[in-house]
Amino acid sequence: MAWSLLIAQTVPVGEYISVWKVLPVLILLLIWARLLTWMDKDAPTVLLPRDLINSGMILGLIAGFGLFLMLPGFVVAFAVLFLIMAIEAGVYLGWRNSKAGLGDLQAQFKGWISTIGRKDKEIVAPQGDVLLINKAGNPLQAPPADDEQRPAYDVVQQILTEPLRRFAERVDVAQADGAWAVRYAVDGFPYASVTLDRAQSDAAITYVKAVSGMNMDEKRKPQTGHMKVLVDGKRRELEIQTAGSAAGEQMRIFIDQKKQHDRKLDELGFSDQQLEQLRELIADPSGLVLVAAPKGQGLTSALYGILRAHDAFLTHIHTLEPDPDLDLEGITQNELPKAATPAEDAKQVAWVISQEPEVIMISRLEDSKAAIELANFAAEKRVYVGFRAGSTQDALAMWRKLIGDDRKAMKNLKYLISGRVMRKLCAACKVGYTPDPGTLRKLNMNPEKVGKLYQARTTPLVDQKGNPIPCEFCRELQFKGRTGVFETMLVDDDVRQIIEAGGSSSQLKSTFRKQRGKYLQEQALAKVEAGETSVQEVLRVMKAESPAAAPASRSAAAPAAKAPARRA
Repeated sequence: MAWSLLIAQTVPVGEYISVWKVLPVLILLLIWARLLTWMDKDAPTVLLPRDLINSGMILGLIAGFGLFLMLPGFVVAFAVLFLIMAIEAGVYLGWRNSKAGLGDLQAQFKGWISTIGRKDKEIVAPQGDVLLINKAGNPLQAPPADDEQRPAYDVVQQILTEPLRRFAERVDVAQADGAWAVRYAVDGFPYASVTLDRAQSDAAITYVKAVSGMNMDEKRKPQTGHMKVLVDGKRRELEIQTAGSAAGEQMRIFIDQKKQHDRKLDELGFSDQQLEQLRELIADPSGLVLVAAPKGQGLTSALYGILRAHDAFLTHIHTLEPDPDLDLEGITQNELPKAATPAEDAKQVAWVISQEPEVIMISRLEDSKAAIELANFAAEKRVYVGFRAGSTQDALAMWRKLIGDDRKAMKNLKYLISGRVMRKLCAACKVGYTPDPGTLRKLNMNPEKVGKLYQARTTPLVDQKGNPIPCEFCRELQFKGRTGVFETMLVDDDVRQIIEAGGSSSQLKSTFRKQRGKYLQEQALAKVEAGETSVQEVLRVMKAESPAAAPASRSAAAPAAKAPARRA
């Protein structure tokens, strides 16, 4: 009785439990539970031990709340609880980063942010199907089994399902060796899919044309349409191009085209030294920069990424490019006609210069008069010129030939960039190996410094019982994502003097080394040493001059018919 009276005098009625203290604990518990649920789903995707992680994280949760109940003082106890949750999250993310990286999580987070506040009606795709959404935004359900359009619908599912689930950027349906082959490109690399007969191909193309708002009766002239699809809960935007020939109608599908070149400067693959030089260059308001890459090897992405590093709202920027691949916010994009003569291109260049921009980017330059005008304009303003060339020296030779006078060509030239794009090994399932010292020496790699390299696996992943485990991170392609490698050269007074004096390529190489420059292959092998890609991928990409090595280009590997295509 005395003890009860003592408590009654110490704690006022209604204050045994504080709502304001319970509420943050409940919020933290909900966040923790959601975090554990995400880890449970994410761990198998990146091939981390799911059971071990779940056990460890739940034990941490129990220990955290046990300490919370025992420690004196709410503030201290809550701080310890929060710290344990943060440690759990940090341990998992660190483990995940060492295994598969965190780059994909940033993309997932951006996608989640973009859905906040959006009032799109929920659309659920049939189990195992790609849900087609027509031009008006209405989802199309599968036709009944006895419907005459059902066979065409089923073929469309065959064409789209595998490429979309493997994050393809392009799908082609075209005649090959007497049949109609479906091929698709992922990260610039071609893959074969299903084979169709003529009737199946015609039916599928007609069905897709109807969904994307094209004229189904027009079988010969090139047409372009747009539609959306929903696959595995993700919306994808499709641009459909069709064209006919004597062999029949063919179709090309570009997937999420607007995202293909959506990379910032520091996401392109430049080294830290190169990024530092580029930022200093961008701060300089004048001078001419040559950017080179073979077809399908990232020229457009490099040019767009560099342009984005300029402040488009404070800087007057114009581009000249054939059929722009992406709308650049705050930048005036002028289209160069595909069939225009060099003289017509020169008129376009003169008109853009007359607009007095502070920055000009031109991705195709074939006229000497236009080149000279741009060289003179670069005395006070910035100019970027794109070339289809394999190295910085090849681009320099093309520029000198266009100008026709080495002194004029070199006067305002400040920087040379040559690039390639290569696939990144799947961080979740890549295989480490000890390289042969002799092979390393042939690649100019130091055997004493390189103890382990990685390559794409050649055998399936299996569990402890020998059952195959598909890698959900790369969808069994062994590669996921791409990165650029670049060779850059600062055009300083030494370089100008060598060129103007008719110096040799060996003198240029010596000056390049004085700048601490690294050649393209050296930059690529640095990414091999870092475990990002493989020696085999580097060797493949270094042969990128051939059209077959550039499957992701909008103009490469085109169907026989003259369908409209954009430059990559």
